[in-house]
Amino acid sequence: MFLTSELLQLIIFGIFSVVSLIAAVYIINSKNVFYAAVSLAFLGIAIAVLIADLAPGSYSIYSAFHILLYVGATVVFLSISMVIFKDLYVKQERVTPSGIAAAVTAVALFLAFIFGLSSSSGTNVPPVSLQELATDLLTSFWFPAIVLVVALLTTLIEAITLARRD
Repeated sequence: MFLTSELLQLIIFGIFSVVSLIAAVYIINSKNVFYAAVSLAFLGIAIAVLIADLAPGSYSIYSAFHILLYVGATVVFLSISMVIFKDLYVKQERVTPSGIAAAVTAVALFLAFIFGLSSSSGTNVPPVSLQELATDLLTSFWFPAIVLVVALLTTLIEAITLARRD
C-alpha cells in the first residue's frame, strides 16, 4: 500500500495534533519552568508543522517564520530569564475569585468576538497568493531574516554561557 498525499497529510496532522496537546498539557502541569519552556518549544514546532500541513506550497514560509520568531524568541527569552532570576523567590498566593473572574472575562471576550464577526459588513478583500508573498519576502527582506537568525543564535549562545558559568 502506498501513501497518498492526503493520507500522509492526515497522518502528519494526527501525530502533531497529539504532540501539541501533550505539550500544552505538560506546560500547564509542569512544576519546573525550564521544562515548561522546552515543552513550549515543542508546542510551537508542532503548531508550525500543522500550519505547514494545511498548504505546504504556500504556508511553509509562514511556518518557518513562526519557528524563528515565536519559538526561537520565546524559548531564548525564557531561558535567559531563568538564568537571571534563578535565585528569586516568588511567594505564590491563591486568590479564590480569580478563576471566576478569568472565566467571566473569557466568556465576555468570546461573545464580543462572535458578535463582532456576525455584525461585520463583509468587505471584499482581494485574495492574496501566499506563494507570491513568500517569494516577495524572501527576495525583498532576506537581510532582516538573516539578522534575526544571527541575533537569536547569539542570544541563545549567551544564555548557555550564562547558565554554564554558575
